[in-house]
Amino acid sequence: MSDIKLSICIPTFNRGRYLRSLLAALENDIASLPWAVEIIVSDNASDDDTAEILAEVGERLPLRSLRQSTNVGAVRNVQIALRAARGEYAVYLADDDRLRLDGLVKAIALLDANPAASILYAPWTSKDLVTGGVGAPFYQQKQNVQIAKGDFVGLLEHILDHHVFAEIAIMRASAQKKLVPIANDLMFWAFTTPAEYLGLGDVIFAQHPFYHSITRHFEGDTRAQQGTEEVQTAWDRYRGGLEHLFGLALQQGRLGNIGQRMVQLNRIVTDRMRVALRLRMASNADPLETYALASRLRGMGVNIEQTAPLDQIRLAAALQYICVVLPDLLGADGLAVIGSCPEQTLAALSDVACVPLRHVEQIDEIKGTDIVFNLGEADTPIHLAAEQMALSALTEGDLMRKFA
Repeated sequence: MSDIKLSICIPTFNRGRYLRSLLAALENDIASLPWAVEIIVSDNASDDDTAEILAEVGERLPLRSLRQSTNVGAVRNVQIALRAARGEYAVYLADDDRLRLDGLVKAIALLDANPAASILYAPWTSKDLVTGGVGAPFYQQKQNVQIAKGDFVGLLEHILDHHVFAEIAIMRASAQKKLVPIANDLMFWAFTTPAEYLGLGDVIFAQHPFYHSITRHFEGDTRAQQGTEEVQTAWDRYRGGLEHLFGLALQQGRLGNIGQRMVQLNRIVTDRMRVALRLRMASNADPLETYALASRLRGMGVNIEQTAPLDQIRLAAALQYICVVLPDLLGADGLAVIGSCPEQTLAALSDVACVPLRHVEQIDEIKGTDIVFNLGEADTPIHLAAEQMALSALTEGDLMRKFA
């Protein structure tokens, strides 16, 4: 039997700079841990300096390096790293994140004290390695909570009451290898995976974080976090995962306050959607998708004006449609603007348009390969002619009704 207490499992692909930094941190950290660890790095066929980095640090760390001959995808590479664990427990560690040693020691002690537990989840914190600043935990609970095997009602209630996203975990390696949890595009894995482990043993939700999600490694580091990108599109998967848990709890027949629990479920989803809207606005994401998200929130009764002005979202979507989407869809060669249009407006439209833009004042200037955008009246001779001659002719009013 192995005397390794914890396997630190790190999948990686073409992230040599971040991996080098992480391994240097682990070199300092593991000496202070009270039990034996191993570090497993599964290289998903990187073509950067990952192999050289692993060879360089291999003699200084209890390191096992695995290398895929071809890129097998992120999910499979994670599974390869976890299944290689020889320790009693296994923890996934992204190649650009860090472990919090104080929380890690507490988490392992909690698992040791509760042999019926198959997995332990904990909140995580963000950290800026440049400034050393640490953010608040992603979610909070006042004490450690242990959900008994098969208690899906207790699992659902805890997740809803504390807005838990069960993404960071230390698992009993034997349980992980027996379950091999799966994921799909309809249900968020961080809600479905705890249910899988709960079918095998108890699930612990620890109070203290043991994981730092790193927001910035170096001066000028602009790397986007996966979670930040995911939240912009994953709200339907969040709902799907929560509904899955809701179904498991209902099947047990003792879930109380069902209406209130459904309100909580909806609140978690809408909160994430509002975060997505804010992030999309900040990153100048696709305006049509941003409008669709805002429209859905409005339909759910959410006051989105607190996040972003709806008129601004509508206008951005309308301009993207007339200047980019419609010309591309219909194969237009140009965008002809008719009606009163100041130079400043023409310049702004030109910045968006994917085809050459021009201001026309005569019917004979309109081409059959044009999209016509009318900033004037709809009943003028030039507009009526454009409706017959051009690929499409829309007024400002047509556009704003389309994006109501």
